[in-house]
Amino acid sequence: MSLVAIAAVLIVIGAIVRSIPAGKSKIPNKLAGYVVMFVGVAVILLNTFVIIRVGEVGVEHFLGRVSARALDQGVRVVNPLASIERMSIREQSFPAQGSVEQIEAQTSEQLNVTLEVSIIFQINGSNAPSLYQRIGSENDIKRQIVLNAVRNGVRDAVATKSINEIFSPNRRDVANSMLTEIQAKAGDRIEVRDVFVRDIQAPDRVREAIEQKLEREQQVAAEEFQTQIIQEQARQQAEEAKGIAEAQRIISEGLTEEYLTFYYIQQLAQMPEGSLVYVPTEGGIPLIRNLGGGR
Repeated sequence: MSLVAIAAVLIVIGAIVRSIPAGKSKIPNKLAGYVVMFVGVAVILLNTFVIIRVGEVGVEHFLGRVSARALDQGVRVVNPLASIERMSIREQSFPAQGSVEQIEAQTSEQLNVTLEVSIIFQINGSNAPSLYQRIGSENDIKRQIVLNAVRNGVRDAVATKSINEIFSPNRRDVANSMLTEIQAKAGDRIEVRDVFVRDIQAPDRVREAIEQKLEREQQVAAEEFQTQIIQEQARQQAEEAKGIAEAQRIISEGLTEEYLTFYYIQQLAQMPEGSLVYVPTEGGIPLIRNLGGGR
């Protein structure tokens, strides 16, 4: 718009110069006027072309009216008197430059926690004219829509979670709940791509209670593991005892009188000469015999 104003001034100046009577100047006033006017017209013609950079979308507005057509990236022809508002349609982080938004919220038990949160969002290019009409520039969108959606969405998501869920090692579930709530608050004005929970702080008494609970859970887990070891050892001993009992049963069933007699005779045949042998009798009194002794 400023270039158009400069161009209009140049045209007026050119018209004035052209109307001044010729004097002793070497350059005719008409020629000089036409040159100035031509420069003004050239500036206006150049202002009818705008370049929308990669990753941006343009919104054309003039005299309070916003064009419903979004200007995509590239060279576009526009009203030379209109102004162009540019918005990024790339993924952006909020807050910018890697910082975080600190938000105080209450859990389902009414316990206060402080969270450090950041999000990745994107503006839909086709909605840019409507957003500019209703809200304003890209900075206005971030300040009025993104910021409020993040704060309210995080608080509503935390209000449905217990303190144990908030401090659970799996923060992805908490972040997903926040993403759903933030998107619901933002509506179709922006698209929330991801939510990051960087840190969670709780009051000292709550933190101590959580640490004690975690220590107790670890202790119980260790005791359960030790109990499982003892139970496994007992099971192995029971199986071993069963095996011994079964072996003894098989042996006792196989030790018949005939087998014992056969085994006795077999062992006598293998004994060296001069060995001392106990010979069982029916009366239960063993006889002693010296093999090879001739007695």
